[in-house]
Amino acid sequence: MGRGPAEQLGLSLLECAAHVEAGPMEKATRCLARATSLAAVAGDGPQKRLAVTMVDCLAWGLLRPVPAITDALIDPPCYLDRRSVRAARRGFFELSPFPKVAFVVSNRAILEAVENESCVHVVGTSGPATQPCQWIQLLHELRRRPEGPPRVVWLTVVHDDGELLTKMAELLHDEAEELDMEFQFHGVVGQLEELDFSNLHIVFEIKSGEALAVSCTLQLHRLLATDDATYSFRAAHLNQMASIAQLQHMAAASSCPPSSDGAPDAAALSSFLSAVRALSPKIVVVEEQDADHNGISFRKRFCEALHHYAAVFDSLDAAAATSGASHLWPPDERAQVECVVVGEEIKGVLLREGAHQRERHERLWHWAARMEMAGFAGVPLSYDAIRQGNDMVRRCGLRRCESKECSGCLLLCWSSRPLYSISAWRPAASRGSGSCSERSEYMSVPSQMIDESGT
Repeated sequence: MGRGPAEQLGLSLLECAAHVEAGPMEKATRCLARATSLAAVAGDGPQKRLAVTMVDCLAWGLLRPVPAITDALIDPPCYLDRRSVRAARRGFFELSPFPKVAFVVSNRAILEAVENESCVHVVGTSGPATQPCQWIQLLHELRRRPEGPPRVVWLTVVHDDGELLTKMAELLHDEAEELDMEFQFHGVVGQLEELDFSNLHIVFEIKSGEALAVSCTLQLHRLLATDDATYSFRAAHLNQMASIAQLQHMAAASSCPPSSDGAPDAAALSSFLSAVRALSPKIVVVEEQDADHNGISFRKRFCEALHHYAAVFDSLDAAAATSGASHLWPPDERAQVECVVVGEEIKGVLLREGAHQRERHERLWHWAARMEMAGFAGVPLSYDAIRQGNDMVRRCGLRRCESKECSGCLLLCWSSRPLYSISAWRPAASRGSGSCSERSEYMSVPSQMIDESGT
């Protein structure tokens, strides 16, 4: 009683998620119908557009016991062509303030780590998140070093789009030629989880004497293994819906856990980090979504995703409307970014499982613990790196876009809600044992985060 339309819609979505997890289809269907009605009259703002995406996920969630149907709905044939995906990802980079802040901070951390080095090799394992302008800017910064530019700069980029890599190579070679810099580009066609971790020095073409820097943007979470408990959830959900004879019959053939062929095994992340550590990089910069999307409970993941992506949608809407944007964004272009980039990410968080599950976002302190366990020690971001990030935030012209320093790391926030984290690492002196000061500093993140986020 007395709640506004937005709050009613949010509560209805959360209630429906609880019923989807628990299994009573009649209650979930009734609740979904109510949420759909509330979304229809919510106006034409970011809340409505997010609600439509979340309602779709709930509807697909009801069909979870029938993988053949769910998979066809989530990933229909020829759903998105490469050109549309490229345009949408480029649009997200131009529209959202967060990727631009992240690459400025990352470039500064890399520049400081390879100071005075004459042979520099940068590996970008950022996949779809990579943008040529980041590397163009890094070339310019290396060219302007007080001690002079490196004798040679190597750039290795991992991406599953070979055509994009070819165009990127041409663009960067032209830029390096104008800067009169010796430059080599190596494109690795594929996804991060498909690489041969046992031979990264060959995959990345690492050479003796190089100063190596590694940039990982929104990709490490893809290596987190699928939790077997997910399958237990599916089995329990199916059993509770067993009274629906048709669904029970259709699901009988698919009640076993899906094949893990092509999925990363339980040691994928630790194997990759161990392989990277063996390359002795000067620095590893990690940017990840700062959200708790790696839990087993559908209801809890849904609740966290609803709040996280409400902030993401709101930030994109504000960026599209501000005069600080690179150009005035038509609603259809903004909608394409929301659907192809953010919408697909939401589906990955809530619906994809087994071999298809890749969006397993975690909080900064979880990543700090994982990096330390893999034998890395935290490198606090410098004053200049944080200052340049803050300057980029101000240039975006969005009042609610914020950056917060947290134990040597940087949190990128919208209305004080952390959305992304940036941290830097280097191999510890001995495996798993950074200095006491580094360990205590990075592991103090949770309490600070709780205070800042209010969660």
